[in-house]
Amino acid sequence: MTVSEAKTILDKNAFCQEGSLRESLCEDCFFSDEYFWQFYDCLIALAEDVKENGLTVEITAKILGVYNRIIQMFMFHFDPNDLVEIRNFPINYPNYLERLNGAVDAYLRGVFVGEELYELQRPRDIQ
Repeated sequence: MTVSEAKTILDKNAFCQEGSLRESLCEDCFFSDEYFWQFYDCLIALAEDVKENGLTVEITAKILGVYNRIIQMFMFHFDPNDLVEIRNFPINYPNYLERLNGAVDAYLRGVFVGEELYELQRPRDIQ
């Protein structure tokens, strides 16, 4: 994924636009594996770019904003006092959170974890 493509995906998520993980969670109350991996790949591409060009406030703010909103949606899913119930919510959600945390750490601190070390692996049918 190019940095330009990653920035487009980040913007779609930051502004909760159609075809993004955030829109799928917030508007459709549906967890999309495809959009999850798309967002994950976006973070990794931006993290790789940081090694060469450094952090930017704008991108960092967008990443943290989207990350926080994803975590909130996960929390709302489990809150008995909230009406949110995310369809297709992964039973192994901690593994998805581990992936997101790893991608955010890669962006913020330059700490990349080898793909093979994660329990959660990308499904073969998702590029």
